[in-house]
Amino acid sequence: MTRRDASWLVARATATLTGQSFFHAWRAPAHKMQSSAPPEPDRWADYKPQFFSAQEFAALDDFAAILIPTDETPSAREAHVAPFIDFVVHAAAEYAPETQAHWRYAMQWLAQRKFAEATPEQQTATVEEMSTRGADGFSQFQLIKQMAVYAFYTSRVGLIDNLEYKGLAYLTQFPGCTHPEHQQT
Repeated sequence: MTRRDASWLVARATATLTGQSFFHAWRAPAHKMQSSAPPEPDRWADYKPQFFSAQEFAALDDFAAILIPTDETPSAREAHVAPFIDFVVHAAAEYAPETQAHWRYAMQWLAQRKFAEATPEQQTATVEEMSTRGADGFSQFQLIKQMAVYAFYTSRVGLIDNLEYKGLAYLTQFPGCTHPEHQQT
């Protein structure tokens, strides 16, 4: 799956009525501002997968968290990558059923290796083994990685909190290069 394929899937999913409400909630800020109001509830805590089984969904969430772990910046879990992927793959039934077949195969591949039952260390080792070009499971790794990265960096957490995207800001003047070796005399 290429970035263009992922964009196409997301664009088609967004065009549906349920897609519009899903993506609105998914991109909404998780407010952390100083306030006397009670904290906003986690709208994803009770998410019910629409395409994946509960075990597949948990395995996908673990896989994405290995790819984009929590450190000084938010992870795939904070960006709700697994619900994003679940929704997009579920919506693909209408316009790209082959996408669902690829995801079924990838999740079956992980299930055969008992990824969901493995310890975090074993899961990390499995992901590392899969990530080598030509390795058994490399195409499944690519499928999951590409959609997880797409989901993360288009989420509010990935785009705003991690990349610190400021929006449509512009400079009123451009100072030019300040390196002395680049100054014209």
